[in-house]
Amino acid sequence: MTTGPEDSAGLNDQAQEVWAIVAPALQDGDSEPGLPARAHQALQTWPTHNLPHDLWQEILALLPLEDQTRLAHTSHPIQDILEQLAPQALDPTAHTTPDFIRTIYTQTELDTSLNTWRWVEFIPGTDSDLTIGRGLAHAHGPGTLTAVNAGHVTALDDIHITTIIDGTVRAYDRATIEEVTGGTVTARDQTTITAITGGTIEATDNATITATGGDAHIVARGNAHVIIEASAGGVRVDAYDAAHITADNGTITLHSPDVTVTSNSDGNAVINHA
Repeated sequence: MTTGPEDSAGLNDQAQEVWAIVAPALQDGDSEPGLPARAHQALQTWPTHNLPHDLWQEILALLPLEDQTRLAHTSHPIQDILEQLAPQALDPTAHTTPDFIRTIYTQTELDTSLNTWRWVEFIPGTDSDLTIGRGLAHAHGPGTLTAVNAGHVTALDDIHITTIIDGTVRAYDRATIEEVTGGTVTARDQTTITAITGGTIEATDNATITATGGDAHIVARGNAHVIIEASAGGVRVDAYDAAHITADNGTITLHSPDVTVTSNSDGNAVINHA
């Protein structure tokens, strides 16, 4: 019997999560020839029938520490097994590199990790479709998050977020965000937000953000550049330091003489001096 990571025939959803993690290691040249078939067969009746401990031991012996950690986060029953057979997978100090960052591959793994309400550091990977709906997360790039619906998220190192709907996001280091419709966002270090229609946004350093509609509140500091399109009449901006505002609509309040405002003569922007 030949099985690969993509061969999930006969496996339920929970077993598929496990198989996606363990299959590459089981098919490595160092594994016992019949082990992939035995593991796949055992998973066909799991979790109704538990895998024998000796089979788990054979599997865990082949997994690198990161994959052991990923496996521990697939379900609470497996976490209990790893507490007995591979406690290092649940001990952050056991990782050989001080700055170990987990690579989360599936939504189930991420959700399970975020349930703990401890900070989860991970790299979502390029073209990932992961969504954050709770908890505390440090997402490192390069990689993509489809949406942040809730929770507290720090986005670092060229990470790309498609949509922020609710929650608190701090974006640094050239992060890019396509759309913000709600929540609270802090944008720093050349972060770019291409469309804002709601929420509260603080832009600083050299961040660039564009308001396209809605009733967002934007605070611009440092050398941040805020662009307010003609369709964004409900947007309010408080501008400080040397921020630059390009406004075809909205209400801009200037809190510093160094703020620069550019507005079309036929625009509808309202400019106030604090």
